[in-house]
Amino acid sequence: MPNVSKVFISAGDSSGDIHGANLMSCMIKRDPGITFYGLGKENMKRAGLHCLHDMSAKSLMWLHVLTELTTFRQMKKDCIRFFQQERPSAVILIDYCGFNFHLARAAKKLRIPVIYYICPQLWAHGPWRVKKMKKMVDKLIVIYPFEKPFYDAAGIPVTYVGHPLFDEIYQEGFDEGIVSELKKHGEPIISFLPGSRKQEIVQILPLLLQSAVRIQQTIPSAKFLISCSDEQHFGLMQTITKESKVDCKIIVRNVHELIKASDLCLAGAGTITLQIAYYLKPMIIVYKISPFAYFIARPFLTTPYIGLVNTLAHKMIVPELLMFRKNSTWLANQALQLLSNSQKRQTCINELTGLIDKIGKPGASEHAAEEILSLLKII
Repeated sequence: MPNVSKVFISAGDSSGDIHGANLMSCMIKRDPGITFYGLGKENMKRAGLHCLHDMSAKSLMWLHVLTELTTFRQMKKDCIRFFQQERPSAVILIDYCGFNFHLARAAKKLRIPVIYYICPQLWAHGPWRVKKMKKMVDKLIVIYPFEKPFYDAAGIPVTYVGHPLFDEIYQEGFDEGIVSELKKHGEPIISFLPGSRKQEIVQILPLLLQSAVRIQQTIPSAKFLISCSDEQHFGLMQTITKESKVDCKIIVRNVHELIKASDLCLAGAGTITLQIAYYLKPMIIVYKISPFAYFIARPFLTTPYIGLVNTLAHKMIVPELLMFRKNSTWLANQALQLLSNSQKRQTCINELTGLIDKIGKPGASEHAAEEILSLLKII
């Protein structure tokens, strides 16, 4: 029989580590007897994780990093050995499908319940993998409302709980002093949020900087800020920014304050767009891939939008573009319209307000914890 006091949990990237830590805290608050083992980073370790492997130094894109394959093979072996010897009551997987699918398959063979929290975005680029998911997973806990009917149709038990990002925003808040300092000269502030991964920064940041040149020609007083959410990428951002003709300030962390101070945000596709939407800031979403990648990926994209805010709204409420060639002219033109056309700007804010009123409530972590504990019959 599985030991109900032991739960295995796995998260591979920084956002998953934050969401995992909040889930763990909510579960422990309801049942202090639970002990967590698994894979995570600093937040999950602080929340009480007995870490089999620290994921802080591991690459998210592990399948593409040949030098790390040996490390990941060893991680997989260690996790499977833990399943066999300790028989946890459940395996909770958070996103990170490249590795977590292997763990799901191994746990399922050992008849250990598998719960997937924050599912990979199969609805966008991998619907054919749903059959594989159905064979490996006992329960899905999803964070976007449109995911529930998608997985219901596939016959997988699924519960929608909301997005834990809004839990974190409510908990963290923002520093008004930093916001005031960023805005103290009163000039229009345009922020660039290219993403947290190296490949996103390399692809997107030069494009954003090219658009800044065009924007500044029309609005000479514009101030440009760049969000650096991970300190390890500060040097890379500095190198890219030095080649730009526009003066930009890199802000390390303090992403909430940067967004709050902004008049317009230019961002890569991803969860960051929900943070921007929460603060009701007009935005433009852009994603740049190589022509070859575009050619390969395009037939498999099943959603008409690349941005989460547009996907959730089921319509284009903010401008977005998936590029395989750099098009800084389009980006600059869209930015200037949102900065100078008050009607277009207010329409965007109104649409974001309606969206956040629907989805921007805290409580996802608590709901997920209740669902998992109920499933395990601990409460």
